[in-house]
Amino acid sequence: MKRVASALLTLAVVLMSIPVLGQGVNRGSLSGLISDPNGAAVSGANVTLKNLATGEETRAGTNSQGIFVIPSLVPGKYSASVEATGFKRSEVTEITIEVSQAAKIDVKLEIGAVSEQVTVTSEAQETINTTSPVLSKTINSKQVADLPLLTRNPLDLARLQAGLAVNGTDVRNAAVQGLRGNATNVTQDGINAMDNFVKGSSFFAISSPSLNATSEFSITVGTVGSDAGRGVAQVSIVTPSGSNEFHGGVFYQHRLDDLNANTFFNKATNTPITHLRQHFFGVSSSGPVWLPKVYDGRNRSFWFFSYEGFREPFAATRNRTVLTDDARKGIFRYTGANGALTSVNLLSLGNFHTLNPLTTAQLNAMPSSNNDLVGDGLNTAGFRFNVAGTDPNDRYNFRFDQDLFSSKSLGTHKLEVSFHRGHFLLTPDTFNGLEAPFPGGANAFQESTRTLWAAAIHSTVGGHMTNEARFGHQEAPVGFVREGFPTVPFIGLGSGVTNFDNTFLSQG
Repeated sequence: MKRVASALLTLAVVLMSIPVLGQGVNRGSLSGLISDPNGAAVSGANVTLKNLATGEETRAGTNSQGIFVIPSLVPGKYSASVEATGFKRSEVTEITIEVSQAAKIDVKLEIGAVSEQVTVTSEAQETINTTSPVLSKTINSKQVADLPLLTRNPLDLARLQAGLAVNGTDVRNAAVQGLRGNATNVTQDGINAMDNFVKGSSFFAISSPSLNATSEFSITVGTVGSDAGRGVAQVSIVTPSGSNEFHGGVFYQHRLDDLNANTFFNKATNTPITHLRQHFFGVSSSGPVWLPKVYDGRNRSFWFFSYEGFREPFAATRNRTVLTDDARKGIFRYTGANGALTSVNLLSLGNFHTLNPLTTAQLNAMPSSNNDLVGDGLNTAGFRFNVAGTDPNDRYNFRFDQDLFSSKSLGTHKLEVSFHRGHFLLTPDTFNGLEAPFPGGANAFQESTRTLWAAAIHSTVGGHMTNEARFGHQEAPVGFVREGFPTVPFIGLGSGVTNFDNTFLSQG
């Protein structure tokens, strides 16, 4: 037991002694140069960075070259104050920290007393990255909130990044720098959120992040740092945190097809327009943990919660291949050696003059053709129709942040916890083509309850040591279930004809 305890203590010391290399996977960093009016470095200057939303403060000092580094910061708006003996106190406002980005400010101090103050308004965001070879783009909170996004899937904004090849509107399977989908790593709050069994989709988070629960995210398509984990391309999604003020909102978004035109081929076959009735709705709220006369968590404890629901009765158009009315009776047509169109009754040949009951039942259940867009033009044709379905889903998101303690000797330590849960149902499963081949047949559907949670402790000791210990878990079991169990054998009709039976069987 003593050896185990000694090993655990050694591991803890090693973890807490990792040198500063860069910001965490879902956080940002700030560095800068403090100099005097002549451009000479000012060592020993005190830099205090304040989060404008939460009031939390982070401190750092400059080294002998006048450089300071604050490596692990929650994305958001900040202000910074710089103090040094013999110089006026300088304050920089409107500093923006973005996820997975290294921001930089350079401050020139003026000679004077510390009691005097100089305010500098500056947007501290590098236009050229001089601190790392990483090529990345941040989709900030304003873009997430303001850009039109019919799907309300924040990952669809990935098309804004250079280096992505998107086929039509299919951002989910976009190619990054020409690479396969499994070369992309998608994380939510620092935890892998991809489908780790089927890794073909580049921009698919199995936890399905909602728009209201996304503060911002970054996309890295160039040289990736060693702190990013697997994958050549990196996508880091961050859940919003609370602030010192209470905020909340309710939304409803509706899409309908009343102003949409039917497709050309649907019109040609008298097939109705596919209905579009999408309903998005939800609530979100955030603020400090505040219990009257019990606990005031302003500047220390913060929470965020959101719920988003989706309802959509939809229709998907299908065109199946069926036998013509004559072919169902056994009369088949073909072009003979002389080029003439010839008919033959197959049921008059050999000893087979009638069909067995199973085949007869399938032929009787198969609808008659209504178009010639598919088929051979002789014995097979097409039957075009709309498959009706629904795909409701509900998503819940929660985040909690706590300032654990802060002291000169032990440093600053902060706790971050997030939880995401989504329930999804698609019936029938038209996405994978598991619906009944024809109206009246057996459908199959898919259903899943997906969860992802993450917990992290961010520690900063002095100006030269930082550590992030992060834990998490992702679970996304999906059931593909057939409606009812087949009671008769499956029969294949051949000749390029769509089978009436749905041959899919339930699976996990």
